[in-house]
Amino acid sequence: MYKIKFNDVTLISNKKKIQKNNTIFFFYGIGCCSDDFKFLFKSINKKYQLIIPELPGHNYEFKKTNYGLENFTKNIFLLIKKTNLQKITFFTHSVGGIIPILLAKKYLKKRNFKMFINYEGNLTFYDTSTVTRKTILYKKNEFHQKFNKLINLCENSNDIALNKWSESLKKTSSQAFYDISADAVFFSRSDKLLKFFRSFFSKKIYLYGSNSKLFFSEFLFGSIRYKIYDCGHFSFYENKVKFRNFFNKLIIERKLKND
Repeated sequence: MYKIKFNDVTLISNKKKIQKNNTIFFFYGIGCCSDDFKFLFKSINKKYQLIIPELPGHNYEFKKTNYGLENFTKNIFLLIKKTNLQKITFFTHSVGGIIPILLAKKYLKKRNFKMFINYEGNLTFYDTSTVTRKTILYKKNEFHQKFNKLINLCENSNDIALNKWSESLKKTSSQAFYDISADAVFFSRSDKLLKFFRSFFSKKIYLYGSNSKLFFSEFLFGSIRYKIYDCGHFSFYENKVKFRNFFNKLIIERKLKND
């Protein structure tokens, strides 16, 4: 694996330099980090370049002055523009699902997008109800203490996925967690993200865990849907083999049996 620096963004990749073809951007969710997905590099087809940008303030990237998603998204666009990337596959999880939509709305054209694979990505205001909306109920200057309590709660949970999430939370700035939560809630108002997801991206897949509670019809997404059985929101913690198989097959556009 290689570490690539661009402006104030750190990117982890299986290749030393950005290649122009067969590029996959992986945007993970809040509180995770690239370390959670290192296992994907071991099995990915060598013709593909997998790029995992670290979210602001994640994986010990604490020296930034701006933890917001807009500044982060702009830097991703500048990287894409500089390297003249076309036909990019975007694979996202949770809050990371907002970033390709911001890229499409503000900077990129349809020709830049090959496929958008969205694993329980943030598309509706409901998607903010579990963590991010609860985060911003607190004042920013008092959240650090609450964040430490969240880490302890996950660390001592009987849920293996939350246990593993706590390890990445420890590498996350509480300020970044708060700022990105605020952005997620702001952009999710009025379900504009979902409407854009449905209308703009011609080739899209919605991926979700069978143990996740979706309080709306899966047909709402207007896309192909695949279910990861016996997993929830963190299948990459719960069953790496199953998650890796889905990832590898989807990026080469192989149809899966949804059973």
